[in-house]
Amino acid sequence: MKKISVLAIAFVACLSLNAQAQEGVTTQQQQTTTQQEKQRISSEDLPDAVKSVVAEGAYKDWMLGEVYKVEATEEGTLAVYELQFLNGEEESVVVRYDENGKQVDS
Repeated sequence: MKKISVLAIAFVACLSLNAQAQEGVTTQQQQTTTQQEKQRISSEDLPDAVKSVVAEGAYKDWMLGEVYKVEATEEGTLAVYELQFLNGEEESVVVRYDENGKQVDS
């Protein structure tokens, strides 16, 4: 009877370890996919609508830092552009715009 109990406990432990390992792989794959969808671009590569908003918007007096394009993940949705703005006091703000220059939430 003790042998069966020990085997049952060992079997459950193996299943648990296998499930945790698979969960770790899935999480790593999701992070890789997210990183692949976001690509750093030059400010010259921004759509004209986004360039206009940057030139005339609330952060027009701030320096433009890093710029990223986040590809649309679903059909029918627009790509999003993440722009980092820096002011002279070393503050930074990240603002997101769609391809039409409309500000979008995170």
